Amino acid sequence: MSTDVSYFQARLGAVFSVAGAAPELGLGLVLDEVQPSPNPQAFALTFQGPGAPELEQQTVELLREGDAPLAIFLVPAGRNAGGMQYYAVFNN
Repeated sequence: MSTDVSYFQARLGAVFSVAGAAPELGLGLVLDEVQPSPNPQAFALTFQGPGAPELEQQTVELLREGDAPLAIFLVPAGRNAGGMQYYAVFNN
């Protein structure tokens, strides 16, 4: 599974399911922002999630139809009008 910035840029706005979350919880995370950096190996992601349930800081497995599962470390970044935002930083 590739974790380079182009993979995520191509999926901006896509919904990723959190593996292990009960489907009735509707725990989908929308890839809201891809932030490249001057270092081509580093970038940051912002995901928008629902207001509840709220994920703790942890590594989760994200699933998207047609893509391989992706283990990613998410950090809660705070609430907004849409629910909860999460950040992930890559520094390969």
